[in-house]
Amino acid sequence: MAKLIYFMPTSLDGYIADETGNPDWAAPDEDVFAFINDLVRPIGMYLYGRKIYETMAIWETPDVIPGLTPSMLDFARIWQAADKIVYSKRWRSSLYRRRVSSGNSTRRRFAT
Repeated sequence: MAKLIYFMPTSLDGYIADETGNPDWAAPDEDVFAFINDLVRPIGMYLYGRKIYETMAIWETPDVIPGLTPSMLDFARIWQAADKIVYSKRWRSSLYRRRVSSGNSTRRRFAT
């Protein structure tokens, strides 16, 4: 049986974005990134909603991230290696290695 790990940075009141919808407040420093890398390294698949996936997709091209650190680059490699399942009622684009599950059916389609 596989192990399920739920991991999401949130504020104490349960939010993942600020009042404008921006999650930048949760950006970890180098030590926290190293800790996160050790936590997520064994993960083979991520389950996302569309908005979080679109936010995380920056890790496909980490070279565009200002101030890229060694731990951030390590995270990008770990994230890229894992499969992603995106649960979405609507999908606007075709992104990298993900399986989309419709919110109102059990049909799944694969996109490359």
